[in-house]
Amino acid sequence: MTDFPAAPAGAVQQPQPFALHGRIGRVRYLAYSFGAMIALLLVAIVLGALLGAIGAGPAVAAGLMQLLVGTLMAAANLVIARRRLHDLGKAGWWGVLLLVPLLNIAVTLWLAIGKGDEGENAYGAPPAPNSRGAIALACVGPGLFLAMVLYSAVDAYKTIGERTRAANSRVF
Repeated sequence: MTDFPAAPAGAVQQPQPFALHGRIGRVRYLAYSFGAMIALLLVAIVLGALLGAIGAGPAVAAGLMQLLVGTLMAAANLVIARRRLHDLGKAGWWGVLLLVPLLNIAVTLWLAIGKGDEGENAYGAPPAPNSRGAIALACVGPGLFLAMVLYSAVDAYKTIGERTRAANSRVF
């Protein structure tokens, strides 16, 4: 068995997307979060197709998908947040605040815009410079997320308007 030498002190840590330890900066936090969201969306699509193929009812399928995908997303978010918190010089336990409704919004914003520690801290060497792919995903991801939210809001508004018009036409 070969023992690999330890990295020299002050060495920049290379990115490892699925590592449980280490530090990631703001850009990788956004990129990894969006990447996890895309991966779990694909899991939901496959799970929905499988549940539809075996004849599960829509309510059962939706409940199972929500439980599985929600649990996986929470776990992925906590792992990613832990690494981001380490970059901020905080213990990973602060990530539990992401499970508190409304407070999770403030914590997510802090993780997304807070400046990490310069140089080495108690959790390791600073993260490596960001790749073009990480930068692109970090820029495109939040924009696509906002577009999906706006699309859903507009669609819901249209649906409410259609129901209101239909209800009014029956009354008169």
